[in-house]
Amino acid sequence: MPATRSAARTSAAAAPRPGETQACLDKRERILAAAEDLFYRNGFAGTTMDMICAELGVTKPFVYYYFHDKHAIVETLAWRASVACLSTMKFPAGDARPAHLKLAEGLQRWVAACVTHFRASALAFRVTASLRPEFRDELRRLANDFYADLGALMEEGRRQGKLSFEDTTVTAMAMGGAVGFMYTWYRPEGRLTPEELVSRLTATLCKMIGLRPPPARPATTRKNPHPRRMLK
Repeated sequence: MPATRSAARTSAAAAPRPGETQACLDKRERILAAAEDLFYRNGFAGTTMDMICAELGVTKPFVYYYFHDKHAIVETLAWRASVACLSTMKFPAGDARPAHLKLAEGLQRWVAACVTHFRASALAFRVTASLRPEFRDELRRLANDFYADLGALMEEGRRQGKLSFEDTTVTAMAMGGAVGFMYTWYRPEGRLTPEELVSRLTATLCKMIGLRPPPARPATTRKNPHPRRMLK
């Protein structure tokens, strides 16, 4: 199922209204940003609409104008993050590059998207039981489509003699575990900058399939680094 059709159906309740001004779109984003932080810190059950309003310094009608309840907010956040992360193995039909080159790019995009959206990505894992069954089904379709694309590139690259691994499914799922559960240990204020983490984690995934990783960006040193802060 095309992602655009899925997105239209699953996020219709919280989608921007036709003709909304930029000011309205900005207010919607303010709500999403505040809710994302609260959900991440307190969990879905531990976050109320009152807390979201208090965080924003607004009244309930302000929030309810854009989202009818916190389920609509969490689904919007989870869907946007899932689409951003799980569409990274898509390439134009006319892209004739060898599979291993597309895979190298796709892995980097995948890790970068997961680092960017790591708080919202966690919601899809942590609040599964609270999501509508049809929404869970759409997330599952996204994930299945992603792994089908990833597996196809891996197998094509191996046939072309550019990759080396044994079982496609096991290897792809191991890679997914390394990236998908990043939210359990990654902290953006930790020892590595986001760019450094993307580079190092992408290189790790490449090694899992015998692929030469893309060139690493020059390392930068943070002031007052905290080596243990990447872990809980």
